[in-house]
Amino acid sequence: MGLCRAAATYGVPKSTLSRHMAGKNKIADDDVKFHGHAFTFTKELEAELVQHCLQLESMYFGLRVDDLRRLAFDLAEANSLHHSFNQKNRMAGKKWYYSFMKRHPELSLREPESTSMARAQGFNKERVNAFFQLLAKVYDEEKLTPDRLFNMDETSLSTVQDGQSKVIAQRGKRRVGAMTSNERGESVTCVVCASAVGVYVPPMLIYKRKRMKAELTNGAPSGAVFSVQEKGWMSNDGFLEWLRHFIHLLSETIKTCKGSAHSRWSCDTRQESRRN
Repeated sequence: MGLCRAAATYGVPKSTLSRHMAGKNKIADDDVKFHGHAFTFTKELEAELVQHCLQLESMYFGLRVDDLRRLAFDLAEANSLHHSFNQKNRMAGKKWYYSFMKRHPELSLREPESTSMARAQGFNKERVNAFFQLLAKVYDEEKLTPDRLFNMDETSLSTVQDGQSKVIAQRGKRRVGAMTSNERGESVTCVVCASAVGVYVPPMLIYKRKRMKAELTNGAPSGAVFSVQEKGWMSNDGFLEWLRHFIHLLSETIKTCKGSAHSRWSCDTRQESRRN
C-alpha cells in the first residue's frame, strides 16, 4: 500500500506518515507525543533518577531543585549523552525540570519538616516492628477494646499567626510587612487525647513562663487545664499532672462500669500514678 492510499484508507494525514517513515518522530513515547526537544535520558535512566530522588527523601536528605538539575547534568555527562544543558553552570535547565516533574507525577515539590537526628535514627524498620510486636502482646494479654484505647500527643502552637497571605504593594519595594501581635511569638505546647471510639479529652496547655495568669485561660476550650513550665514543653511532672487530669475526667465513666475491665484498668493506672 502506497503512502497516499494509506493516508486515505486510515484517515491519517500524509505528512504524519511521511515523518514517521523518515524517522523524524523522535519526541514520542508510543502514542503520546511531546512538544519541544527530544528526551535527554532514556526511560531506564529516568527511572533510576526518580528512584534515587525517592530514596534520598526517605533518608531525610531530599534533593532541592538545583541539586536535581546539577545531578541531571552529571548523569548526562557520565553516560556521554547529547544534551543542551548549561555548560557554564553545569546544570540542566528549568524547562527540563518542569518536563521531568510532569512526566513523573509520583514526584512533587514539598516543604520538609525539621527532623532531629535522634528522631530519624529512632524511626527505623527494626524498632517499629519491635514496638508493634510489644503492642500486640499487650492487646492480647489485657484483651483491650476500642473504648480503652487512647492516643495522646503534644503539638506546638505559636502565639503569632504563620504564613501571611499575599498583599498588593508597590512594585520594587524591598520589604512589605503585615501587622501582627509580635514578630517572634512564643510557642505554647498543647496536649491532646482521644479514644478509638471518639471520646475526646479536653486539652492541656503548657505555657513557657514561671507564673500563671488568669488572662491566659480566656477563650480556652471547656474543661481544659493549664500548666506553666520554664522551658515550655512537657516534663515528667507535667506528664503526671496531665495523667491526673485524664483520670479525673474519665472517673465518672469508670464509675458506671464497676467490675468491668475498664474499671480495673483505671485502678491500676491510679496506683501507678501514685507510685510515680
